[in-house]
Amino acid sequence: MIFAKRVALVAITAALCIIYFQLKNRDYSSTLQSLSQSVGLGELVDDGQEDTRPPVNKQQHSQPTQPQAPSNGITTSFTGLHLPPSTFRPPNSTYTRAVIMGHLTIENTTFLSLAPPDIQQYIYIVDDLSAPLHTPMNKGHEAMVYLTYILDHYDSLPDINIFMHAHQRAWHTPELLNHEATEVLKRLSSERVWREGYMNLRCHWDPGCPERIYPGRSYRENTKAEEVAVARAWAEMFPGVSIPDALGAPCCAQFAVSSDRITNIPRENFERYRNWLIRTKESDWVSGRVFEYIWQVIFTGEPKVCPDSRACYCDGYGICFTTHEAFEEWFGLHHRWGDAMKELDEWEQKAKIIDQVKDWTKIEQKKVEIPVPGKNWELKEEIDRSLQTLIDMRVEAIRNGTDPEVRASVAGRSWKLGDGY
Repeated sequence: MIFAKRVALVAITAALCIIYFQLKNRDYSSTLQSLSQSVGLGELVDDGQEDTRPPVNKQQHSQPTQPQAPSNGITTSFTGLHLPPSTFRPPNSTYTRAVIMGHLTIENTTFLSLAPPDIQQYIYIVDDLSAPLHTPMNKGHEAMVYLTYILDHYDSLPDINIFMHAHQRAWHTPELLNHEATEVLKRLSSERVWREGYMNLRCHWDPGCPERIYPGRSYRENTKAEEVAVARAWAEMFPGVSIPDALGAPCCAQFAVSSDRITNIPRENFERYRNWLIRTKESDWVSGRVFEYIWQVIFTGEPKVCPDSRACYCDGYGICFTTHEAFEEWFGLHHRWGDAMKELDEWEQKAKIIDQVKDWTKIEQKKVEIPVPGKNWELKEEIDRSLQTLIDMRVEAIRNGTDPEVRASVAGRSWKLGDGY
């Protein structure tokens, strides 16, 4: 009798928990998302339902303990590519902008209706040669799209060119932007892109920084098939340029480049890169990954470009934590919030099993683990508190980002009254 009452209590608690969490989840899904990895075309299946899982793999959001990198990246003794600095633009200048994406015919990009209306959209369909914008072939994932766009528009580029995957949400889109592509487009600073010439849209170092690819290795690492491919391709891609010991940049082939920077690189270079992609016998996946870790070489001339994460968020997106400690605190709390979400999900799954089995004898026979009564409510309270703190801290950081002096200070660049962002 006592066992039956315990089972009934747990079942009722679980049912209330599930109803409550489903209602609350509408708020969670609109703020902090956790999504599966997607690097190339068609790898994220979005069925339209919100994903409420906690953050994936507790991604490292900032650089390891070491001397802080300058905002334009880490350099080595590598030489051979020399790109001039960006031309000066006075404060409060206006910029023309475009977003460039590629997708399969079966993929949906209607989410771009939420993008700022001034951003031109160049959406290539990679598996339809009759489409108004298409690539010569579907190979190399996003690399073929990006190179084709540059060659198609080399003489008529907008000021700011934003190269992205055709995914509304993806784990590698910054956490502080809720993993949303449209948030990137709304918040991206044209001024920073113009100043830097090239900006990786991902602010986090993991994966990719401070070093990821070692082209000089004499053996093949199974988790880095692209490493050997980079070594084989280097001489053709960059003739006469010494191969670096290591390459490093935040993943995952999403970045913005100024027209100034692109046109300071000869058009024939981009033709050479695309010709390699068309001719190579490397697989679609590997050939795309080769470019993932040489885009920074192409657009900066440097093998390793790993900007400071806090400066990237602040100067690049206007989300400014004024101290490193506050920045670390937000991500630490974000990860703990994710752990609590996961623990609550596990509790609910156990309660659901017990509710379905009902017979206590069968529960004992199957050795079903009984969730701790009341633990779900403790977790819910923790989740609510953490979420509100995360939201409050982010709102304050966005408020800080409206001050151009704060953005300049966090980025480590000079600023005087009258300067813009």
